[in-house]
Amino acid sequence: MGNDLQRISRNMRGRVYRHMLRTRGWKYRVFLRQLRLFKYLAFAPTRGAFLENYYTLMRFLDDIVDGDHPLPDGIESAETYISDLILFTRSVREPRDEAEYLLAHCFGLAQKFGEDFTKETCDILESLLFDAQRRGRGKIYPKKELARHFYKLDIRGTIRATLKVFKDDPDKFTDLIPLGTASRYQFDLEDLEEDIRNGYINISREDFERLDMTLNDLYNINSGPMIIWRKEHALEGIRLIEKHHEQLLQNDFSLLERMAFKYVYEKPALKVFNNEIREPGITPI
Repeated sequence: MGNDLQRISRNMRGRVYRHMLRTRGWKYRVFLRQLRLFKYLAFAPTRGAFLENYYTLMRFLDDIVDGDHPLPDGIESAETYISDLILFTRSVREPRDEAEYLLAHCFGLAQKFGEDFTKETCDILESLLFDAQRRGRGKIYPKKELARHFYKLDIRGTIRATLKVFKDDPDKFTDLIPLGTASRYQFDLEDLEEDIRNGYINISREDFERLDMTLNDLYNINSGPMIIWRKEHALEGIRLIEKHHEQLLQNDFSLLERMAFKYVYEKPALKVFNNEIREPGITPI
């Protein structure tokens, strides 16, 4: 099975690479440069291979959920596809398709450096399932429900997994909640139009009502209420990064981790936030 895992994983990874270079070329090239730097600085080829394969798989699944990549043959819906992957993650059965082969390959790599990513993978997949269920519906959710969804994806799932890759205590993920939340605010703003077009409303019901938004406002990101929400979101993102810096002074993270926080999370987020604040429009309340 080992040879099959490597062959099928390599073939799938190649196709996903080509797809990602077409759809998010510059972002993916930046990630690959950062990955090569991690492998070099950390002398961690196996961990780097895991990170590359795992990231590739999760981006592929995210594209399937968003409708940016076609469903595999014979699959009825993204909900069914992600649900089956969750079952596979929690079971010990043989892989049945390329995504499961690639995930099994990732778990095999993780075993080589003594880690288990089952819990983190389930968190990420359950969050993707929530997105698959709400795609195209345009439903507005309470703040608490959105926060729970993104907490599982961006913080307990992604950041906890990242700390394991860096050989750190995964339970320190709670110290990085401000950074993970700021990263989510970045994606909320960066992907706002596309998300709304796909039926993902990441504006909470409380904000929708507080700003007296209408559905017409929601589908026009340059409407008055939407400009206010965007600028408030950007300002809160900057405050979260400032809070992250304060907490970093009280926590013990390696130089490599701090570099990752800065260049993978902080700088891209701050660029988005500052662009929002500089745009002309209504002053946040």
